[in-house]
Amino acid sequence: MGNVNRAGTSGKFQDFLNSSAIICQSRAASAAAIINELVDRAADNNPTLDRDSVKKAVFERESIFPTVIAPGLAMPHARIAGLQELIVALATSKEGVAFGGADDSETVRVAVLVLAPADNPGLHLHVVSALAREFSDLEKIDQLSELTSVDEVVKFFGVVPMRLSEYLKVGDVTSGVGPVVLPNDSLAFALRKFAETNAEQIPVIDENGGVLGIVTLKNILSCNLPEGVLEQDDLSAIYDFRPYANMLKKSGDIQVSEVMEKSCVTVNEDEFAVQLLKSFVNTPVNEVLVVDKDQRLRGMVALKNFCAKLLWD
Repeated sequence: MGNVNRAGTSGKFQDFLNSSAIICQSRAASAAAIINELVDRAADNNPTLDRDSVKKAVFERESIFPTVIAPGLAMPHARIAGLQELIVALATSKEGVAFGGADDSETVRVAVLVLAPADNPGLHLHVVSALAREFSDLEKIDQLSELTSVDEVVKFFGVVPMRLSEYLKVGDVTSGVGPVVLPNDSLAFALRKFAETNAEQIPVIDENGGVLGIVTLKNILSCNLPEGVLEQDDLSAIYDFRPYANMLKKSGDIQVSEVMEKSCVTVNEDEFAVQLLKSFVNTPVNEVLVVDKDQRLRGMVALKNFCAKLLWD
C-alpha cells in the first residue's frame, strides 16, 4: 500500500483540504449538480485538471452505485491517471440532496469529492476509509451541514482532526460486526441468523466477545450426513435429502458448539492492511475476522469488499 505522506503532509486530513476547496451551504438540488460544483471547484484550484474527463470518471464511478458511505455523507470519487497528489473538495447542504435511484435515494448533507492518483491505490483507500471512520458519528455530519461560513468549516476540521497514519491498517477497512452466536446457542437459532442475513459464516464468540470459531453453511450441510456418503459416486442414499429433515427436527437441541469450526482466520486490527492480502491469497477463506489485542471480535473484511476498495471502488 502506498505511503500516505508522500506529498509531505503532517498526516492530518485537513492538510488536503484548504478553504478555497469548500462550498458552504450549496444550493444544488441534485446529486449531479453538487458533484459538478465540487469538480468545478477542484478544477478552479488546480488548472492542470481536465474538468470534463474528471467529471466523466466521477459519474462513471457513481453509476456503479452511489457513494453514500454513511447516512447524510457522500464521497464521490475517482482515480485519475497522471494526478500527482490527492485533491479534495467539500460541499455542505443544509436542506440535503438525494443520492441514488428513486427507490433507494438517501439525503446527503455533506459531500466530499476525493480525486486520487491512479498509481497510488493505498492513498485513495486510506483517505476513503479515514473519512468513513471519522464521520461514523452522525452528529458530526449534522453539525458540519449547519455551519454558515467557510471559516466555520475550517475551524470545525481544526477541532475534529482526521489523522492518517503512515500506512493503512486493517481496522481502517473493517466492516462492522454482523450476526454472531454463542457456543450454547441452538442450531435453530443459527439457521435463523443465516436466513435473516447474507452471511455465509457467523463468528462464534464467548460472553466477553472473544472469538471461539465460526459456524459456516458448509458446516451445516455436512451435519448429520451418513459417514463417507459424499465420498461415494452413488448418492442414492440421500436423494431425498432426508438427513436434513432429521437435522431440522433436532435443530433446537443441537448446540452451535457441535457444528462450529474452532480454527478460523483472524487478523489484528492494528496490523498493516497488507496482511489481509496475505490471508486472502494464502488461505481459501473469503472472509477474515478482525480482532483486537485481546482477541475480541471487532468486525470482518470480506474478500470482495477488500478487492472493491483496492481495485475498482
